[in-house]
Amino acid sequence: MRMFSSLVLLAALASRLPGAAPPSLTSADIEKATRLQGVHLLAATAPGSVAGRDNYADANGRIVLWFQSLNAAAFARAKAQPAKIVSGIPVEPKLYHGPVSGLGDEAFDSPDGNQQHALYVRKKDAAFGLISNVTLTNQPIVSMDQLKAIAKVVLSRM
Repeated sequence: MRMFSSLVLLAALASRLPGAAPPSLTSADIEKATRLQGVHLLAATAPGSVAGRDNYADANGRIVLWFQSLNAAAFARAKAQPAKIVSGIPVEPKLYHGPVSGLGDEAFDSPDGNQQHALYVRKKDAAFGLISNVTLTNQPIVSMDQLKAIAKVVLSRM
C-alpha cells in the first residue's frame, strides 16, 4: 500500500511539472498588433478558410491571418517540408526560410524566397504557426513585425 501511495504522489507531482500550455490567440490580440478593425474568427467552412486552422477575417470579411496549433513533431515536419514540384515545375516553395531569434525555443519564417508572410514558433513540446494572407500583389496583410508581436502574446500564454 505504501508503494501505491508513493506512485500516486509521484503522478500528482509530475502532472504539475511546468510544460507549455497550448497556444491561444484572440481577435483582440490581432487587432492590437495590426490596428485592423473588426477582426473575427470565421467558421472552418467559410470561403477561403483552411481546415485545421483558426481563420481570422477583418471587418470586410477578408481573411487576414491563419493560426495553427502544432506539437513539436509537426513543427519539425514543417521546418523540413521541401518545395512542391509538379512535372518539374515548382508550385510551392519549401516552408523554411531562416531562423528568427528571440521567440520561444525555436522559430523560423516562411516560405523560402523573397517575401516571407508566415512565422512558426516552438516552445517546449507546443508550437504554432501564424500565416498572413497576401494581397493581389503578393504583399502580406500582416507584416513580419506584426506577426512577431502576435507571437510574443501567444508565447506569454504558453
